[in-house]
Amino acid sequence: MWRWTWRALVSLCGLIVAAAGAGATYEWLATRRDLAGHPPPGRLVDVGGHRLHVWCAGSGSPAVVLEAGLTGSTAGWGSVQPEVARFTRVCSYDRAGLGYSDPGPSPRTAGRIASELARLLDRAGIGGPLVLAGASIGGLYVRVFASEHPERVAGLVLVDASHERQEMEVPALARVVPLLAPLGVFRFLGVSFAHDPESLAPAVQALARATRFRPAGYLAAASEITHVRQSAAEAGASPRKLAIPVMVVTAGRGTDAAWRDLQRDLAGLSERGCQLIAEESGHVVTADQPQVVVEAIRTAVMAARGSGDVFTCEARADRGE
Repeated sequence: MWRWTWRALVSLCGLIVAAAGAGATYEWLATRRDLAGHPPPGRLVDVGGHRLHVWCAGSGSPAVVLEAGLTGSTAGWGSVQPEVARFTRVCSYDRAGLGYSDPGPSPRTAGRIASELARLLDRAGIGGPLVLAGASIGGLYVRVFASEHPERVAGLVLVDASHERQEMEVPALARVVPLLAPLGVFRFLGVSFAHDPESLAPAVQALARATRFRPAGYLAAASEITHVRQSAAEAGASPRKLAIPVMVVTAGRGTDAAWRDLQRDLAGLSERGCQLIAEESGHVVTADQPQVVVEAIRTAVMAARGSGDVFTCEARADRGE
């Protein structure tokens, strides 16, 4: 009996190993096929051991740098970037592991991400002062960057951005992502953490499809959310009173009083803070009401140019809608 039990266990282990090998091969081939069919639209810049994908358009100063939310990529700015490019230079980029960028070292915290962004800007020749726009968790990252490099930042735009005092729960799934993602489990089941490509601008939908099942993307997102409390603490330690314009864009749908209070607090980071409400938008304002985001960025750019601004916050919101 023990002999048969041992053989059964060995056979089962063999099947598990074979299945894992088949899954890993399937994932590797599928990822390679997707990326070959739709190469990165921008360029890959070495930031010290790994490369980050950056995509720039337009001309003018100050340049605008777009920081996506959790699991986001350059494709998520597809309805915003072309409009901003009409009045200044604008660059979106993929954080390490996301979109077309190479995986980067862990943990993926705000401090590490801000440091990598600084190297990317230096090596890509994107000079300051800059206007940084951060969506959702990206708001934490641009705030830390502004704290560490105040001389390089002329304005912040926070798009329904995370706040250090909000409730932050780490999903249990994040713990098993490093095991399942490389084996093609999520791809096989059609489970993606990224935004639905159909919700994005038509010009970038193919790019979003090409990168939505990359194992590196799952791993990067899992590391970011696992360490979100550390990132929040780093943002909370940054200066509470900034001398630069801070434009806060808040989703009007699906929010509660606590979230609205936190968003108002973000506008209070600067005496030149201003809040716009995207009345018809959920959390992903860049897809639901991109013009509100564009208007907030335009206001920050004009303020950095010293052009002045005669519009009230309410007037800007009307124009953005």
